[in-house]
Amino acid sequence: TDGGRGWRPAAGPPPAYRSGVAWLPHSRTDALAVGPTGTDLTTDGGRTWRTVDTGSYDTVDCTPDRGCWAAGEKGRVARLEQ
Repeated sequence: TDGGRGWRPAAGPPPAYRSGVAWLPHSRTDALAVGPTGTDLTTDGGRTWRTVDTGSYDTVDCTPDRGCWAAGEKGRVARLEQ
């Protein structure tokens, strides 16, 4: 939340390995993390995370129109809209 000037460990990190993370558009505190066992959301700058999906995704990116795209193996693609 300070542009990367300071780093602090998450009080409750995601429950498993996450291969991609993206900040939600127009937010300094909300981000998605994706990995082979699910997707997690933080609304407090990464201090805590909650699982929002159990699908397998490898990468995620968010666009200025408030949508986020995730992609995984075998052509799996998903869009999250705020």
